[in-house]
Amino acid sequence: MAASKVVEHLLEYDDYRKFLQDYFEEQKILSAAFSHRFFAAKAGFKTSSYCLNVIRGRFKLTQKSAEKIAAAIGLTALREAYFLTLVEFNQAEQINKRDAAWDQIVQIRRQAEFKHLTNREQSYFSKWYNPIIRELAVSSEWEGDYKALAKMVVPPITASEARDAVKNLTELGLIQKIGDHYEETSLMVDASDVSPIALKQIRRDYIQHALRAVECIPRDEQYAAFTTLAMSESSFNYVVEVMRDARKKIMAKIANDENVERVYEMMFMTFPMSTKISGEK
Repeated sequence: MAASKVVEHLLEYDDYRKFLQDYFEEQKILSAAFSHRFFAAKAGFKTSSYCLNVIRGRFKLTQKSAEKIAAAIGLTALREAYFLTLVEFNQAEQINKRDAAWDQIVQIRRQAEFKHLTNREQSYFSKWYNPIIRELAVSSEWEGDYKALAKMVVPPITASEARDAVKNLTELGLIQKIGDHYEETSLMVDASDVSPIALKQIRRDYIQHALRAVECIPRDEQYAAFTTLAMSESSFNYVVEVMRDARKKIMAKIANDENVERVYEMMFMTFPMSTKISGEK
């Protein structure tokens, strides 16, 4: 069967009969071969009009029948769970069962929203310059000149890369065009939602840029401090907590900075430079 926009928006439905009605109407438009008889055979129903009677409210769906329909449509695990729960919600006769089903619907929707968020995070951190372009696009007067925007990045990227970055950031909902300029949206991105492999790569990229900064950026335009420490695990945990607090304070301080002049990368790292020392003397 043809790809379905209705299925894509399944989690927006609160009536499974309406979903099935829209799905059948859509599939009939997309494929001349689609019919209630065709779908009934695919789902394993003996009566060709079974789904039509369900849609019209003449029949209720059993758990087994709902599972057959979900399989015939080809729903993913998440959408199948939503569809089955929606059937339970619509057909529940007791208030407590209806409320329990609704709570589950809300949880599935939240899970789907988190998955979408995670995909956004992955895309955002897939290129090291995406976060830089996000800041430059809203803070600088580049006036739609992608070549000029690309040259602002250190080290410079290509105009094509800058154009693609702006396009992707807009599609991800992280920036929006207002008139002839761009503004950041309220959406936030969190590296904790990125896969470990992707996160390692983005960290590696920024560490490489830090090495370049040591060689190429004047000392009065950067800050770096290095300290070798011998400490216990509890002290290490304290250091991590202090660094987290410092990062939060800095982000809060610059959140409403009205005089943005440059985009910076700030890094905090504390890592072992020896094996564990035995406690025995």
